Amino acid sequence: MKFKLFIFTLLALFITSCTLEPFPEPIEEDGQIVTISATIPPETRVTYDDTDRSLSWQTGDTLLLAGYDGTTYKGSKKFHWTGDDSFQGTEVPGATTYKAYYPGNVITLDNNGNVQLPVYFWQQTQDGNNSTAHLRNKLLLFDENANPITQRFSLALKSSIIKLDLSGIPQQVGELDQIIYTLETASGVFKSVPLNVAGVTFSATVSSITAFLAVDPAVIKIAANGKVIIRLKGDKLYQWTQSVALGKDYVAGHRYTGAVSSGWADITTPLYYVAEYNVNEAGTGFVTDLIACEVSGYFNWSNAVTHFNTNKIISGYHLPSIEEWQGIVPLYANQVYCVCFDSAPSNDNITENVVVQGQSITMTGDFSHPGNNVSYALRYKGTDMVSAWKYEYISDGNNTHMKITSRRVSSYVTIDDITENNGAFWNSGNENDIVRYFPASGYYEGSLRKDLGTNGYFWSSTKKGTDFAFAMTFRSSDASSSSGGYWKTKRYTVRLFTPGN
Repeated sequence: MKFKLFIFTLLALFITSCTLEPFPEPIEEDGQIVTISATIPPETRVTYDDTDRSLSWQTGDTLLLAGYDGTTYKGSKKFHWTGDDSFQGTEVPGATTYKAYYPGNVITLDNNGNVQLPVYFWQQTQDGNNSTAHLRNKLLLFDENANPITQRFSLALKSSIIKLDLSGIPQQVGELDQIIYTLETASGVFKSVPLNVAGVTFSATVSSITAFLAVDPAVIKIAANGKVIIRLKGDKLYQWTQSVALGKDYVAGHRYTGAVSSGWADITTPLYYVAEYNVNEAGTGFVTDLIACEVSGYFNWSNAVTHFNTNKIISGYHLPSIEEWQGIVPLYANQVYCVCFDSAPSNDNITENVVVQGQSITMTGDFSHPGNNVSYALRYKGTDMVSAWKYEYISDGNNTHMKITSRRVSSYVTIDDITENNGAFWNSGNENDIVRYFPASGYYEGSLRKDLGTNGYFWSSTKKGTDFAFAMTFRSSDASSSSGGYWKTKRYTVRLFTPGN
């Protein structure tokens, strides 16, 4: 089936001239085989071509037809593209009218005929620069008017397309992993649409990319004076931000273009190199819940090192050394916790020796402990990574966790600036924050799980003698990347870093 994008001030997408005709083949028990024929002008060409704003069917495309008898939903059948302008499938028993949906191999319908999308539907990966192939199964096309099978179907595009022409990108971004397009939909409320990217590396000679996103216009918009934020996640994290005075609504069937040529800011802090999620039970990937205490995998120290460093089961990630952990959560030393969730005296100009991205760094940090389950720090003083840090212990049953927030700041910022007025500093400018969550998943000793919902234990790759190894731990009173060792036979959770040593 072919359909045309009509160009106005904004680009609108429509599908027309879709006809259903009987197909004289043997009758199956659950319905007659029929074809769906689409006949529209040849100049209109589901693959998206941004050159002429056109779409075309490809092998494997599928429509889902929902059958009705009056207003009663009778079931659905898939119709598969057979070449030219034809789709073939079987009728729904008892149905007299039909609605049509694309992509039929992804959409499902509940018992009442309501459209259900999988949770991963809007996840997209663009392979290379200026590629649109990934949009194929992200463009929702519906004809929700129930018509007899002999009448014409007219499918309307429910998605919108966003085209991002990005240039002037610093080569320090390196190999690009992801573009995150974020909109402020209401004051202080942000909606993000991520686009995974493969095959693009910025360098002295490559500084631009054209990216395409399919989005749901029903859930995204820009509020008046709302911010538009574009993040580039690669070897470093760069960001562009701008406010939109009048705001903007997105309309189904339209293609929007955004162009950025300058204003990229490096907002990288060491926290950026920490994976966002714990490793799963199988040890082959990551969990999908940021804070749930009962979903992570548990590993003894030897298995953790073998899986994630020796065999590199999860490509691009590694089990961090204790010095890398100390770059995130400071060392407990001289009977002093630098991260205290209870009220405690401040610790200023503490010398820290850490590792970030394989580089050994000596720096100083200031730490403030006002209590109430929060601790503040100004870290990496004397380096080009001066950053404000906020550590929070959040008690919530089996969602109890430690939340760490870091934000790049100028060398003129002081510890008082980030703590005064109950930490008012953190109430604004948070679009520049990098945040990670660490569930209080406890640990296993033999078959017994302990400290679930109260404490967190995360292995490092660094051993201490024959029987012990180092770990990052937290509890309701404090957190540290300890100078003490833990039995290697205990099973702790794993949080990986990327890349580094």
